[in-house]
Amino acid sequence: MENSSNLVAGAYLMPKHLSILAALLLALPACGNAQPQDELIATLERLLAEGNSEAAYHLGMAYHTGSGVNEDRSTALAMFRRAAEAGSPLGSYKLGCYYDGQGGGLVKDNAALALKHKLVAAKAGYALAQQDVAALYARRGDMDEAVAWLERAVKQGWPQALATYASIHNGAEGITPDPVKTFAYFQLFLETQDATPEQVKWLREFAEGMSESEKQSADRIINDYQPSPTQITLTALSGQSAAIELVERKN
Repeated sequence: MENSSNLVAGAYLMPKHLSILAALLLALPACGNAQPQDELIATLERLLAEGNSEAAYHLGMAYHTGSGVNEDRSTALAMFRRAAEAGSPLGSYKLGCYYDGQGGGLVKDNAALALKHKLVAAKAGYALAQQDVAALYARRGDMDEAVAWLERAVKQGWPQALATYASIHNGAEGITPDPVKTFAYFQLFLETQDATPEQVKWLREFAEGMSESEKQSADRIINDYQPSPTQITLTALSGQSAAIELVERKN
């Protein structure tokens, strides 16, 4: 693992060690009465006309990804903007993404607007938004805010946040090196995926430079760690099933 001060967003992977997340995801509403795509889109459009901000977000995702409709980033942006204006944290997050490199020429990149909109979702508890906000603050050179937001994503079990948290404590500007945190959180990160031989080798060699008391402290962090993903994080991870659940709830 290279020393790095970069705080970048990453994909969410199902942890092995963090089995509580699997149980929580399984507890999400099941979409046993899956609807045809055209029916789902039509119902979401009806809910949108009634002023439902969740419907605006889900329609935005449909147009953003081309799920059930032709991909149309312009319409997706309009939906995300409408959702954000109506108070949807996930809509605000996606609007922030468009200002943070996903605009595709529809809007100019704007770090201030990206931070403004992603902060809405981060404050609402969305782990990926918290990771992104950490990265945006790091770009500004505000490492105190960056680490504070990164730690919130770490508490939820967001894998790339675990990796980044380990990395910055192994040597990042403005961060006091902490081998205990580096070892513990990199180990937790590795347990979210199939670790490569290189990663395992790096951690083993890193541990060789640690004292016994440091190893014991790291083990306590690992053994005591329990992720606490928020409902908004779980909803975002559930993807289209959240849209189906919304439609079934409103019908």
